[in-house]
Amino acid sequence: LHSATGPMVLTAEVQRDTAMLMPWLERMEPFILVGPEGCGKNMLLSHAFAKLRGAQVAVVHCSAQTKSWNVIQKLTQVCASSATQAGRIFRPKEGSRLILFLKDINLPKPDKYETSELVEFLQQLVTYNGFYDKQLEWVGLEKVQIVCSINPASTLGRYPLSSRFTASVRIACVSYPDRDALTAIYGQLCALVLRASCEGSAEYDSPAAAKKLAACMVEVYESVRRKFSPDEQRHYQYSPRELTRWVRGLLRYDMKSPGATLLDTWAHEGARLLRDRLVDPHAHARFDA
Repeated sequence: LHSATGPMVLTAEVQRDTAMLMPWLERMEPFILVGPEGCGKNMLLSHAFAKLRGAQVAVVHCSAQTKSWNVIQKLTQVCASSATQAGRIFRPKEGSRLILFLKDINLPKPDKYETSELVEFLQQLVTYNGFYDKQLEWVGLEKVQIVCSINPASTLGRYPLSSRFTASVRIACVSYPDRDALTAIYGQLCALVLRASCEGSAEYDSPAAAKKLAACMVEVYESVRRKFSPDEQRHYQYSPRELTRWVRGLLRYDMKSPGATLLDTWAHEGARLLRDRLVDPHAHARFDA
């Protein structure tokens, strides 16, 4: 729970999606993973990357200002340049292969011709497996795979990708887990928290208590999503990340200290994450109802 991505709960959906991605990774085929914010794209890809032997992963976090030179700079850092008869070649410094993972490649705004320089550069890498440097010398890539993740273009601040690029790569779509999957996932995570915080408690240190706690969390989360939408306020965007933060927040408290109760702590953390985002007393009253 303390790691960057947290533990991976292998639900049926996760196993299905992993089985879909693994052949592409093994054959080093470029692909894009599409899904709404907070649906677990990064965790799914990290889980799949960990199954590969000798793979080095270089991550590029894209923003509205990301350009091709940012990608070239990352390649220069993680690749070794070799001179061959065919010209310069970039090969991975560590491991037998390199996965260049670009997050949110549809954030850069296209120009007046509806062209994104970053996407067109990636199109060149995928099609010709190389690029021209500042001296107009061709630099080839060897054992480098392009993997991208994006939120749908309908999301605020995202733009459609070039059809020329999307036609050249594989595309996989994932969505939010359904209610049963969320309950199963956070039931497992709550069990870890209760084991650490309420060890030996007859009331809380049990799988049944963890499942009940997770079911209540999912019920509150889904109720808040129904009541408050981004149409009302842009920042009313609730995703399963809130549930993960809620579970992690419980670890900050010492449940064994006098006067500490699990349910009071659980309610406080939930209100801190979900209620504090609301903008006015009327919204607070709707939340409390």
